Amino acid sequence: MTKRWQRGAGLVSMMLALSLSLGIVLSALHLTAQAERLHQRARQWALLEDQASQILELIERLLQQVGYVDVVGPMPPLPARPLQGAIDGADNATLVGNVPGGVLTGKAVSLASDLLLIRLRGDPVGTVVNCAGFAIPAATGADDMRGRLVLYIGLDPSNEPELRCHYYGGSQWTSQAIASGVLSLQIRFGIDTDNDGLPNEFINATQLADRATQQSGTELSVRTRVVALYVGLLMRSAQRLATLLPTQPFNLFGPTSASCSAESDPDAQIKPHQLKPYRLHRQFDKVIFLNNSLRPEA
Repeated sequence: MTKRWQRGAGLVSMMLALSLSLGIVLSALHLTAQAERLHQRARQWALLEDQASQILELIERLLQQVGYVDVVGPMPPLPARPLQGAIDGADNATLVGNVPGGVLTGKAVSLASDLLLIRLRGDPVGTVVNCAGFAIPAATGADDMRGRLVLYIGLDPSNEPELRCHYYGGSQWTSQAIASGVLSLQIRFGIDTDNDGLPNEFINATQLADRATQQSGTELSVRTRVVALYVGLLMRSAQRLATLLPTQPFNLFGPTSASCSAESDPDAQIKPHQLKPYRLHRQFDKVIFLNNSLRPEA
């Protein structure tokens, strides 16, 4: 017959074993949840990087086509720099409509984002393509809109910001979403002031328009001096994270960009209170040069 104290000792041992087992199970569940959060964050981080890379590659391809010249055919008598109106933009703006020969802009819907306008001339064999991947035929005149396109930030049906492409199709304007999660798009125009083919300064669209207005009619337009674009992106994850992440200010042109400092360029400075909590944010920037090396000298 088992003694009472032995039965009590067995009960204590069982309770101790259950307590230890419960502690191990709780620790395992905590580690599993933590690993899932890290995996979710890494997945969102990789998605932002992939989307930003696609956006920058798209803008680079479009800008390099601005200076396209058919090397097989005769070299056209065009200036070495972009034609007047080939590249333009608007600060703190989004697209609200279009009119014959142009577009209508309104205040940006997301963090003072910029709007970029590009006009491609096209070619007879379909080498030049727009932001939607459609070939652009050769321009028939100054009023031909088939090579015109606009990149801007809009809102999707759930009010999430996205990069859109507005282009002129066969007979009308069409908008197409390019990438989601683009919280801010900032554009700066690299101006070559000493004719060495390299940008000496980067200015925004308002400054570019002001300089063009102040020039005399006999001067070569400052718009034809654009040799590069400095593109800044702020991306935001679409999914809400399980944990609250610490927020920090973002400089969309990098922390060492003297030409785009907080004092001279406040739109490129994003403060923590402007960002949504429980979202992952990441900044990207790139200087993209125009491909004008095949053009004859001006």
